Amino acid sequence: MEKISKGRVFFFFLWGMLLTVLLICSYLPAYGQERAIQRQSALRTNSLLFYPRTTLLAVGDSLTQGTRDATNNQYHLQNAYLQKVASKLSLVLPLKFNQAWLDLSGNRLNPLTIPTNLGIDGEDLFSVEGYEYYKRAGTSSNYISSEYLCDRLQPYLFTDMHDKVLYPINLLAGKPVSQIDALIWHLNNRTGPAIVIFWVGNNDAALSTLGLGGKNPQYLPIPFDQIKDRLSPVVSYLLNYGRSRGVIAFEPFTAEQIEHNLTEMADFLTQLNRLVARMNLNRSGVKYFFLTYPYYPEVGYLMDRDDLEFYLTGKLGYTIPSGFEGRISLLTFFCLYELAREGYTERIDAVLGNNALVMSEGEAQIIKNRIDLFNAIVKSLSGRPNAFIIDTADKLNESFSSGLQAGSYLLKRNWGRGGSFSLDGVHPGHTVHTHIANIILKGINSALDLNVPLWDLASVVSSDPYVDFDGDGWVAGPDLTASGRTKILYLFKDYQEGVPGPAVNDLMAPADVWSLISSALLEEIIGIPLIRAEAERIGVIQLKK
Repeated sequence: MEKISKGRVFFFFLWGMLLTVLLICSYLPAYGQERAIQRQSALRTNSLLFYPRTTLLAVGDSLTQGTRDATNNQYHLQNAYLQKVASKLSLVLPLKFNQAWLDLSGNRLNPLTIPTNLGIDGEDLFSVEGYEYYKRAGTSSNYISSEYLCDRLQPYLFTDMHDKVLYPINLLAGKPVSQIDALIWHLNNRTGPAIVIFWVGNNDAALSTLGLGGKNPQYLPIPFDQIKDRLSPVVSYLLNYGRSRGVIAFEPFTAEQIEHNLTEMADFLTQLNRLVARMNLNRSGVKYFFLTYPYYPEVGYLMDRDDLEFYLTGKLGYTIPSGFEGRISLLTFFCLYELAREGYTERIDAVLGNNALVMSEGEAQIIKNRIDLFNAIVKSLSGRPNAFIIDTADKLNESFSSGLQAGSYLLKRNWGRGGSFSLDGVHPGHTVHTHIANIILKGINSALDLNVPLWDLASVVSSDPYVDFDGDGWVAGPDLTASGRTKILYLFKDYQEGVPGPAVNDLMAPADVWSLISSALLEEIIGIPLIRAEAERIGVIQLKK
């Protein structure tokens, strides 16, 4: 083999060194970028080690779930108070917060995401733990109901809102879970601090105010005897059948009904203490914020003489009886509006003269007094470890009585023209939800010594679909599909917001309006077992296979 001279070896060595330098220079930018990314990743990891994300958890009812227009979906949830609290809180804290997003049909969009907003429409202090409250159920004692538990193993098996909202926490916990069970699972499995917002208890007075719901019977605040010939024959028959069998009642504002749906103070105290004990306020790293309850009888859903004069007198020429006092439900008002369009003056007089369909000031005060007692119980938690009280009650009551200033607009409690509530008259619109978020953020700032920025209400109100910008008493509402009771609500949307004029129903034939009302009422009552069985018997719906 030919020997390689020392000179040639030295030449190859120099050439190799030169190639190495060129390669290093060539890859240096990419190498530097990779190292920079690695350093940033390490910093984020170390930051989470020293400053782990704070989990924002919420236990609540429809306000927390974001209900509006008697529906739940992503659009409403994005504009609800809890999402707004999370958006601002995330500016000053590493935050973990997940929503159970629903599409416009009410289907869960992200079923594998573990939600931290656990709020569910309709929840009271008992159902939040899986129990049906005995008084509202018409039974002798509380009992566990599967309706208040997430117990399905696959998303396609979901049967109720608890499945849709709490899944997959039941799988992770290895058992069916209520809201409180889901909260405790989160608290036991968290990797950092947690903030818990607890706003359950509004519905312990709500049904008495709304004249809705309950079981044995279920109340419907409609003037059935005055509209039964306007409804479709099948729906009129089923409603009358339900009344004759004692499962439906049309006299919502009586002492019996109010007491039927109001939680007893002693029961409220016992149950709240039970829930607080289960949550364990002594947990390290967890701060609990308990919110108080505003006066339910002040929601826009209850329409007073001034409201009726604006709509029935001002728009349709009906004269309110001089002796009329009190408030009627929004569903009763919708029926009266249609009767006024058709000239049924005597029927309207009969409704406004029926004390069972009119909430008196005395009846409203009974409910307010009970809410005061509930709030006193909640406030008694102040001073316990890690417990903080946010007095949403006084601030919202003030907003409803004196008005809420949002930029150049003064929002009031009145349905439609007031701008505070959605079309259902119960759940706040975008601006009031934002106001609630600011109340909570102020409470968190004070308790945790933070400086979370607040929302500018003026920037929200300008695009709030529930504000009556043209002053005709109707609001545009969101451009969404309606079902159930929402079909009725959408009849009373503004036909053209920005131009003073009629509502949608004003331009429809009365027969078409009553047809939609009939359809909505059928959806409302078909879940009552006895009504469903009769509907199946007469062929309104198909028999179960």
